[in-house]
Amino acid sequence: MQSQQLSELMQAAAQDARQYAAEEHQITLDNSQQSLALVDTILAELHQRELEQQHSAEMLFTLCNMLGAYIGEVFIASLGGQWQQNQADSKAPFIYVQYHDKEFPFASVCYHKIMQDNSVSLKNYVKQAMANAMQ
Repeated sequence: MQSQQLSELMQAAAQDARQYAAEEHQITLDNSQQSLALVDTILAELHQRELEQQHSAEMLFTLCNMLGAYIGEVFIASLGGQWQQNQADSKAPFIYVQYHDKEFPFASVCYHKIMQDNSVSLKNYVKQAMANAMQ
């Protein structure tokens, strides 16, 4: 997939995340860095739902990629960077934001928070990622 196509795909996924947040969680995501705390709220709810009844693999993949796209778009708007796709493992390709020589796999962080560690703060992760990117 070419860079422009990937960028358009991720922008559309970020829009899907905004729509999902509004419809399913009554949360408005406004593309600000402050809205990342609201993404944490959504992920915490998804973590709780996962404990009660497991999401399907397809649902998890979709949710993590949509929310990861939203987070990535906020990062790109704030700092810069571009979407890249890693296909080194054809069975597990992933998309990430590249800023200079650094890679930020935001969808993976979403997955980790939902499935393993709800104490992870996505907002803090992005804040630290931005600080690391500037070094």
